[in-house]
Amino acid sequence: MLHCKSGLCAAVAAAAMALTPHTHAADDACTVTSSLSGGTTYTTDGIGAVTGGYDYELWHDGAGSMKMTVYGKGAAFKADWNNAGDFLARVGLKWNSTQTFDKYGNIIADYSFTKTGSGGGYSFIGIYGWSKDPLVEYYIVEDWFGNSPPTGGGTLQGSFDIDGGTYKVYKFQRVNKPSIIGNTTFWQFFSVRQKARQCGHISISEHFKKWASMGLTMGKMYESKILVEAGGGVGTFDLKYATMQANAPSVAIDAPQATLHGTAVTLGNGRSGIVSLVSLNGTVLRSVHQDAAAPALIPTGDLAKGLYLLRFQGGVGAPEVRKLLLE
Repeated sequence: MLHCKSGLCAAVAAAAMALTPHTHAADDACTVTSSLSGGTTYTTDGIGAVTGGYDYELWHDGAGSMKMTVYGKGAAFKADWNNAGDFLARVGLKWNSTQTFDKYGNIIADYSFTKTGSGGGYSFIGIYGWSKDPLVEYYIVEDWFGNSPPTGGGTLQGSFDIDGGTYKVYKFQRVNKPSIIGNTTFWQFFSVRQKARQCGHISISEHFKKWASMGLTMGKMYESKILVEAGGGVGTFDLKYATMQANAPSVAIDAPQATLHGTAVTLGNGRSGIVSLVSLNGTVLRSVHQDAAAPALIPTGDLAKGLYLLRFQGGVGAPEVRKLLLE
């Protein structure tokens, strides 16, 4: 089997990285299967900064027990609860409530998790956060405990397709309830994926835009985090892989390009992460996990000649992209 043309391997290892919400596909994070270890464990309500520019928050209102371990690798964490009332654990991005979401460019997330047990009377797994002026609590729900997609108790506003799935949008008003500014009245917005998934890519900014088109106006951003929320029960949530990013760049038409005359791309050593060969319409054609200590191989012999995108996602860090011309 032929390998990449001279100089391509090193270039790919250094610069073949991630795409935008419009061209990123869900398959990458789904190749991650190994659980993480280590980290910092929290057992009481709290909020604070963690490794990689992320913030965590742990909160509950019940008498039971809870625990959250932040792995320190991307936004990954593990959470356990035992009849802890309304229990929320989350890690992600936090802002200062001075700018609306569009000022942060593309906000995206990639994740892979497992779950066990139960979530009580309600549960949400996905993206969570708040905005101010207006005060809004929002959810992008990817999975849940139970048999049916949750609605948050809200009124259906519409639906749309994105990231390979259909989401129904709900709006619900909370009256004199706890919030980030104390007990008050505020709106909740929900995007609820109709077919649950445990891994993939979330185009967060695109949800905000869809909500705006339905008359659901977000305020100035306080946070956007990957969340597990359980309204009781006994369970475990293990987020094995998680990254979040604001200002995710677009794929420039002048992105670096390499030409491959062989039938496989061999990637050099140096970093661990997910390497993918992607079509120009965003379909992931090949996706492999690369370890820092060993090269990864992506076969291309059965693919049509033409232009593709090659990317690498290695946890927190600015994503890059490389064009690859197969001849």
